[in-house]
Amino acid sequence: MDQNNAVLLCVTKLREEEQRIIDHLAELGIQVQVNLDSMELPLGRSEDGPFGLALIRCLSQKNALHRTQFLELAGLETLNSIKAITICTNKIHQAIVFEKSGIPQPKFKLIFSPAKLFEAIQEFGDLCVIKPATSSWGRGIARITGRECLEGWIAARESVDPNHQAFPVLVQEYVEKGDYDIRVVIVGRTPIVAFRRVSEENWKTNTHLGAEIEPLTINEEIASICEQLVEVLGEGVYGADLFFDYKQLRYVVCEVNQNPEFAKSWKIHGVDVAYHIAQYVKDVLVRKSKVSVKVNSQ
Repeated sequence: MDQNNAVLLCVTKLREEEQRIIDHLAELGIQVQVNLDSMELPLGRSEDGPFGLALIRCLSQKNALHRTQFLELAGLETLNSIKAITICTNKIHQAIVFEKSGIPQPKFKLIFSPAKLFEAIQEFGDLCVIKPATSSWGRGIARITGRECLEGWIAARESVDPNHQAFPVLVQEYVEKGDYDIRVVIVGRTPIVAFRRVSEENWKTNTHLGAEIEPLTINEEIASICEQLVEVLGEGVYGADLFFDYKQLRYVVCEVNQNPEFAKSWKIHGVDVAYHIAQYVKDVLVRKSKVSVKVNSQ
């Protein structure tokens, strides 16, 4: 297997998204070896190994993080990088890094004990959102609408976490975003498509919770935010979730997903995300090959 034309694809299972990526890579002449979460990783010396790149598409954030760490320690470049995945799989990390970098986001506080939550919701006018450090698909995220609601959240939390091991948690202001959020898919450095995820039934506007897809033009403000995100995270494949804050009349970043799904959405907005990912993978391999040739010729 030619290292310059081979990719290790780390997945939990082969879904429609990953199969489309494989098919497009094959059309580009790039060989793919699938590596499931249950399989051993090829961790030999990178110069002796057959892969030029590892594409990380694990469903489990924990598995994605661990496998990326092992592969990068072994010398294999990963997409996304360990830096990006570390930030993207922890909502607290994201909030801190984005605040430092001046990326627009909802106001937030880190809370290290249940008692401090009451002070936090007062700062946000008795309306806020509590998020665990790690979660996906909207799980564990709660909208708090006053002291009584918070008391119920704490009581439920203590029944499964009596020692408060789940703390710290992220408390964010509740953004008046209407009945939608915005997903922007970034590949490399480029936002390739944006769409609204609209739900009149659920304040969580995730597609797997029933939100509908509405294509959206990428305007200058959205493009500028995506550019800021890439500067912070590095090139990669991201799903950036934005809100339009109707109170402050600006876009803010809710969070960035390091493993965006697109099986449902691309059939509606028409942008072949899998093709763009495959083309970007090829570009990275070509770039690496040129660097290797240059170094060996010196």
